[in-house]
Formats: sequence, structure tokens, C-alpha cells
Amino acid sequence: MSRKPFSAMAGRAWEVNFEIPARLPSLPYPGAVVEEVQQVPEYNIQCRTRKNMTGCQLSCTLEGEGVFRYKRQEFRLTPGMAFLQNHNDVNTAYYYPVNGRQPWRFLWFAFFSETVESMVREMVSRYGYIYRLPVDGGIVKKLKSFKSYRGTLQILSPLEAARVVMDVLTGLDKHIEEKYVETSQSNLIRRTQEYIFENIGNDIGIDQIARNIGVSREHLSRIFRQQLEQAPLEYLMKRKMELACKLLISTNLTCKEIAERIGYENSVSFNRAFKNLVKMPPGQLRELGYVPEIR
Repeated sequence: MSRKPFSAMAGRAWEVNFEIPARLPSLPYPGAVVEEVQQVPEYNIQCRTRKNMTGCQLSCTLEGEGVFRYKRQEFRLTPGMAFLQNHNDVNTAYYYPVNGRQPWRFLWFAFFSETVESMVREMVSRYGYIYRLPVDGGIVKKLKSFKSYRGTLQILSPLEAARVVMDVLTGLDKHIEEKYVETSQSNLIRRTQEYIFENIGNDIGIDQIARNIGVSREHLSRIFRQQLEQAPLEYLMKRKMELACKLLISTNLTCKEIAERIGYENSVSFNRAFKNLVKMPPGQLRELGYVPEIR
């Protein structure tokens, strides 16, 4: 007898789908909220098979236990444990454990747009895939409230749709705050940033910053590269040029006066540094009238 193929649609306790007429491409929008129950080993979602699939997903366990895998690392998804990912992340998978003893009940929320896909990639890169959420409060409670609309198609305006998605993503902030308690390294970064902002108008160097923070130049550089993926001098220069850009746009100060404001002895060295980092001379930026992103 041939075995019936497993369907990922099986096990859905309830679901609500969304429609957004006249959608704005840059705004995120929800696709569905689903509560699902799985209890068979055949339930195994390998995201490498979703290379052509768009969108993102937040999934939170309500009861039982599932497994989320990133490359070779597995995470137990017990009640309150959630994962965030892009659907087409080839490094991930989630599934019912082979030796599972009770049904895995979980709630998942699918959402879309190129913009939000980039946001999720950035969040995963910085905060990781796994989050701990209260199952009876916060964003999980909000998503559960859609149960009263089960089996229906919810029509939302583009702005209403974007608010639903952003409420969910910003609802992760409490977990992030708890997860990233200040360490000695992050404390060092914070004190360095504060010192730079307080002395942005002075001709300061990395040796001076390190002395005032109370560490060696080498240690400061190492921590900066680990935490921010850039050198302290690079960070300092970016902050100086960001201030210079704002002064060019919002004031009538000359380049010489702006150079003095950010700690340069003369406008020649300021102009050279500005053009090197901002990719245009100060006068051109003033004509354009906007502050570019400084990378």
C-alpha cells in the first residue's frame, strides 16, 4: 500500500487570512494568523525547499514541544519559545520531534514585503532567531485575539496592515532588552560613544579616548570591532561627518566654521575627509539639501 503524502495544511485549528487592496509595495502586510497542532514525525519543514518563497514568519509554541534548527544547532521550542525567520532561509528548519510525547500546539504569523524581509534579516543577524514570549500576554495575546475572526478574510487598508506587522515586530523589544543585559563590553562601547558625543567639537584621537575610558587603545579597538564591526576611528569620523552634514543643511555656517565646530584645524583637511566619507564635497551636499546615510 502506498503511503499518503504528508500535508503541511493538516492540523490547522483555525486561521485568519488578510487582503490588502491597493497595497503599497514598501509597506509590510500580514498574510495569515494560524493556530496549528502537530503530533506526527512527518511534520518537518525544511526551509531550503522554500528558496523561491517570499515573506517572513513569527511562530510561538503554546503547548507541547517542537524543534527549530539553524544549521546544525537545535533549539527546543517549549511553551513561550518563539522563532523569527524569513521563509526562504535555507539554513533553517522546524519540525515535530521524533520522540515527541504530546501534541505541539503553536501560533504562527506570516507577513510580507521586501522591506520587512530586510528588517527580519537584520533582526536575526543582531538578536538571533529565538525569542521568549509570554503566551498569555503581549503580542501572542494580540495574535490569539484574531481567533474570533477565524475562517474569514480580513480586509485592511495598507496603513492598517503595516501597523499590524510593526506591532508584532516591536512587541519583541521586551525580550531583546532582557536578553541583552549590559555586559562589560557593551558598557565600554556605551561610555566610548558618550565621550565622543560630548567631545565631538574637539580634535580628539583614539589614544585620548582610550585613556579617558581607562583602557588600552588595542583593547578598545578589539571590542569595537567585535561589537560594531568597525574601528573606533571609523566610528568617530562618521559621527563628525553626520554632524557636519546637519550643519550644512540647517545653518549658513561656512565650511571653515563647520570644520572648527567638529574639531578640524582648517577647512582643507575637513573638505578632504568629508568628500572621502560622504562621497561628495560639502557644497554639493548643501545644494542637494538632504543628509545621506553614511556607511
